[in-house]
Amino acid sequence: CRPRSLGALALLLMVAVATVPVLAQDRIEGDRYQNPRYGIQIEKPPRWHFITASTVMDIARKAAGLGAPPADADPVKAAGFAVIVSKSPTLGREVTPQVILAIQDLPRPPGDVVEACERLRSGMNDPENVMPTRPVRLEGRPAARLDFKGYVDGALVRATALCTFQDRRAFVVAGQALAAEFDGEAGTFDTI
Repeated sequence: CRPRSLGALALLLMVAVATVPVLAQDRIEGDRYQNPRYGIQIEKPPRWHFITASTVMDIARKAAGLGAPPADADPVKAAGFAVIVSKSPTLGREVTPQVILAIQDLPRPPGDVVEACERLRSGMNDPENVMPTRPVRLEGRPAARLDFKGYVDGALVRATALCTFQDRRAFVVAGQALAAEFDGEAGTFDTI
């Protein structure tokens, strides 16, 4: 799944989650993340962790020696995702089971939802479908379910994703883990 190279972003950033406050665009209440600006929410298992785009962008700005972002800055647009639900409280080079809620604005609304969702998939080398991408409905809206695998930093990673659109805005929820761990996490991915 693409949203700005999910694997590369999620795996290359070293982030301590609890150290940065969440911006007003994001709301975390217990095990629920909400972003009213994009009309989304996602819930996590009790021992998993939220890592927001706001947090990642703030850490990146501080690491680069930059000041506070402009008041109208949109961390979701800058990062290509809203939130990562991770089994680990930090992101690093190792592949940790995680679910990424990504948002991307396209130049125009998609014609074929399945084809458009497949084009959004990236972040892995040599990706291949585990199952054919299939059309589904999500709250009455056309969507697609993707199941694929590929390599991230030499490790075989398996992913499942649900993709839908609102006009030209793509929403992708992708669960990924090392291929050897995927079956054990698949139920949690579906729940999230």
